[in-house]
Amino acid sequence: MSAVSKWGNPLPEGCHIFLDLRQLPEAQDGSDDLVPLSPFTIEWGVEKPWDETNPAVLNITLIDQGGRYSKSANGLMGHRLTVRPAWELQGTYNESPLCFALFDGYVTDVQMLDHDGGRNRIKLTASDRIYILRTDCRKGPNDGTDAQAARGYQWWLQGSMHDTLKRWLNFDGIPAFAITYDTFSTPPKASERHSFMDFCERKVTRQIDGKYNFEVDRLFFMAYQDRRADQVPQFRDMRAYWDTDIILTGPTIVLGDYGTNLNDDYRTPSASRVIIDADPTLDSAGDYYTQVEMKYAHRGLTNPGATAAEQAQAATTYEFNVDGSRVAQIATQTRNGETCLSIEAEWTEYPSNAASSAASIDMSSAVNAIAESNNRVRLPELTFRGDKMEQRHLYCRPDVYLFPGSRFDATAPATTGAWCAIGGTLTYDVTGKKSRWTHRVHVWPARNRKSGKPTCADMKKLTSTATFKEADWVLGALRHVTKTGTAPAAAASKAMAISKEGTHYGDDEALPSSLSQ
Repeated sequence: MSAVSKWGNPLPEGCHIFLDLRQLPEAQDGSDDLVPLSPFTIEWGVEKPWDETNPAVLNITLIDQGGRYSKSANGLMGHRLTVRPAWELQGTYNESPLCFALFDGYVTDVQMLDHDGGRNRIKLTASDRIYILRTDCRKGPNDGTDAQAARGYQWWLQGSMHDTLKRWLNFDGIPAFAITYDTFSTPPKASERHSFMDFCERKVTRQIDGKYNFEVDRLFFMAYQDRRADQVPQFRDMRAYWDTDIILTGPTIVLGDYGTNLNDDYRTPSASRVIIDADPTLDSAGDYYTQVEMKYAHRGLTNPGATAAEQAQAATTYEFNVDGSRVAQIATQTRNGETCLSIEAEWTEYPSNAASSAASIDMSSAVNAIAESNNRVRLPELTFRGDKMEQRHLYCRPDVYLFPGSRFDATAPATTGAWCAIGGTLTYDVTGKKSRWTHRVHVWPARNRKSGKPTCADMKKLTSTATFKEADWVLGALRHVTKTGTAPAAAASKAMAISKEGTHYGDDEALPSSLSQ
């Protein structure tokens, strides 16, 4: 048996629910255990990338066989609920219920429902650990900072912070994390009671090739896709952009990072596999911005002119005032008036440190992300169904996709491009006719860092001897090609390089309810 699920496999048509990491029975067995009922849902994500991060929320109803919990349903508050696919149906096993789970969190609300055959039903709402990180407002730590300077501040992390953050997250039951940022810290005062999520969401700058960049399309989420029990759950982040060349080689179109065929990669599912409403509605951007503003701080003494001895006696040696502003204009069509997206960044400008100058920050990433949002027509909500999509499409986490073959490419060209799933609702329903799993997602227009457009002359230079009829292009795929050339060496051992075993082509889903042309 394999020790980990394959990325290219669909989710198995079965599911287990765990209470405090103990599996609950799938049917009534006369015990005192709770029995989970179908359907249940997991809601996750945000409406816009710069919104405050929401925890994923599980809504599920259970039968209380022996009346054990109905007498005091509030006793379930704070207990742990975990949702994991029945991987054993695919001949795989995992070290822990958390490995390749879909949800892991804690009960935050309990409701008693009407009797069901003489037994009580209990409706539970559980939130993942982002809820804990949102409410974790503890003081400190202030590693790497002079103890005197840090007095009065909640956090003031300097220097190497990996061990500090790891220890901090371990307190909230999170053994692994992968978040990236580079900044000149602006510590919050202890009286402001910032949470760990506040701490993360304010860090909107990082270094790329030695230059500081300001970004607004950053997303946070909890991940469980790891075979090692000591590495789940993970707190992670990602940026909503596409950063992979799509190469026309002649008979095939491949992705430039792992050399996988466009038809085979989970990041480029054919539009014929994606379900939409029968009468879909395309909308323009709800928010239209002509400027983006980065607010930042300056540091000063709380008691300027005081001697060193007098400063040492002060409650705080320094003060930070968010009084700086850097505004970038976004190239747009003519609009009446200016609308500005204002973001408060954790950034401090020090007169004595040239590297901290806000004028040196590259604003182009933020400008490009907002311009993409302004100019793209919105797709309707999309549905990924378990029998048509790989398992990765059903995870409650953000991911960036292309949908070659979309029927909107010709009628609404402003829909063409990369899309990031930034929120949605995953439903498990045992009465589903074709699959028990459906994932209805909200997608956001993702900026593309690979914007090349090959010309006819570039295509004529291809040396492939294959004839046109040997091409395996998905309809509309040429719209996404950024360069031509020979295919890079395939990296079959990479997790991203999936096979066709999970693509489920050939489904006779009617065209009016698919994203296909």
